[in-house]
Amino acid sequence: MSSTAETIITRVLKRKKPPTAETILVELGKAGCVITDPEPVEPPVWLPKGNLGRDHVMEVADLVRKGLTVEEIVAETGKSKRMVERYIAAAVHLGWIKRRPQRKQVTRKAQS
Repeated sequence: MSSTAETIITRVLKRKKPPTAETILVELGKAGCVITDPEPVEPPVWLPKGNLGRDHVMEVADLVRKGLTVEEIVAETGKSKRMVERYIAAAVHLGWIKRRPQRKQVTRKAQS
């Protein structure tokens, strides 16, 4: 390989026409750089792994779709707030829900 990847990319970026990602990869390949796919990624460690955990994630996702707040889900399921937040994150990650639930509005009393 006669040029470094940095030199090649710099040269491509200096062209009048803005390059696409594919153009940059082609130029790197022509220069002898080996382009590999990233290694398969393990799922996040916080994702529940067993059937029971999956069931909890599905239950929480259903409650989120019904419009319950985090606090209401905690009361409904009997799980800790931390576990409910974890199940919500897993449901979002898996695409079972598109948004996180609303949090209970905290009202502040007027200072006397």
